[in-house]
Amino acid sequence: MTVLSPSAPVVVRRRTQADRSAETRAKVIQATVILLQTQGYAATTIQRIAKMAGVSLGALQHQFPTKAQVMAMVLRHYAVKRARLYRRALSMKGSPEDRVDAMLDTMWRLVTEGPEFLATVEIELARRSDPDLEEVTAPVLKRIDQFMTRWLSGRRLAPPDPHFVELRLLNSALLRGLAVERARGVPLEDLERSFETWRRFSRAELLRVADRPA
Repeated sequence: MTVLSPSAPVVVRRRTQADRSAETRAKVIQATVILLQTQGYAATTIQRIAKMAGVSLGALQHQFPTKAQVMAMVLRHYAVKRARLYRRALSMKGSPEDRVDAMLDTMWRLVTEGPEFLATVEIELARRSDPDLEEVTAPVLKRIDQFMTRWLSGRRLAPPDPHFVELRLLNSALLRGLAVERARGVPLEDLERSFETWRRFSRAELLRVADRPA
């Protein structure tokens, strides 16, 4: 007769303070993004963020003592997500044309899928009239820009070429403009047609820049 050994006890790992802090940060970021998209920057108060996130005001302010620090975290979070999506697009197998197409597809998805892009636009516009926000987010945005430039240089999509700087600025301006128009209620199909017009030009220019000797 076979004797079954008793099952090993199930070990449940206790949540650490780091786990709880990470969970709070994630809830706060998600709530902030939704409020920024739906209510705008001025109405996105610390109190409203805490209520939507389902955390106490004390727990929120333990992680982020000021509203500006919440916004800086949202910018960092979105930058990491954007870099991850771009990396996936530019690491795909295929021709340079395929990779540039994948990156342009990613740009379109960033504008149309989820509220994060418009939330970052709200933050960046608010910096003009909020000195604390400007002070806290300026170094964050600078580091994000430096990281993206270095990373794209490694992908041979950002050689030391002034034309690339111009092209990147135009791309950023177009995406921000599309996000604002979407918030204003412009039909998605109209925005997509506009993006496709820009896409044809941007694709040709990105490939031309990428083909230049490093």
